[in-house]
Amino acid sequence: MVNLFGNVAKDFSKYRGGYPKKFYNKLQEEYGVALKNQKVLDIATSNGLAATDLASEGCLVTGIDNSPELLEEAEKKNNTTLNINYVLGDVTKLPFNKKKFDVITAVHCWKVLPTEHASSEALRVLKKCGKFVVAQYDQLPLRGNIVSETKKIVSKYNSKCNANNNFGFYPKWIEEIYGVGFSNIETFTFDTTTKFTHDEWRGRMRTSTEIGGSLSKEEVAQFDRELDNLLKGNFSVQMLEVPHRMFSIVCEK
Repeated sequence: MVNLFGNVAKDFSKYRGGYPKKFYNKLQEEYGVALKNQKVLDIATSNGLAATDLASEGCLVTGIDNSPELLEEAEKKNNTTLNINYVLGDVTKLPFNKKKFDVITAVHCWKVLPTEHASSEALRVLKKCGKFVVAQYDQLPLRGNIVSETKKIVSKYNSKCNANNNFGFYPKWIEEIYGVGFSNIETFTFDTTTKFTHDEWRGRMRTSTEIGGSLSKEEVAQFDRELDNLLKGNFSVQMLEVPHRMFSIVCEK
């Protein structure tokens, strides 16, 4: 796989926050996932957001990513009291033996992965009855809000942007996961609101798949200038309230 986010790795650490506590509470209480001492593999771990959250719950976490720059950022913020081992590698060729992990997570990364290969590898390295969690935390482009207006600028730089506008639901992923051999598939969703300063919103968008994961440094900088102008001209409020949807699939080997 291509290293997509190396040129914006430092922005990841500065502008990407963790995931809602409600997400982990539901995994623990309803699915028996993210429990203390479970061996968890977090694939496409990026700068270790989910890996850190899971380790904070007492899991024994391995995070794998193909970007040395993002793993360097993950290591920088890794608290030595947390049990996390970061590995440079390809999610389509996981460097682990069969039936090694209790849980595998793929959080906010499934859009950019070769999903059939990644699912097959997850199935291979999971223990019998192990759980596989695919989750996406999307901004919601409601009429006239900062998300929808930002997407208009994004689409100028990346024409594929609008093709992914499905308001945070991914039924096709369920079909693919069934197809490789997982069973007992369940889903859950919930909406939440996250606050951003103007600087935080610009940084968050620079790390998006459509911008930081697709464009050159020069194009990212040009996009950022346009977004800055939009914010100053149309969104004068100090704090932006951005609606998000967490969509999660939980299945079993």
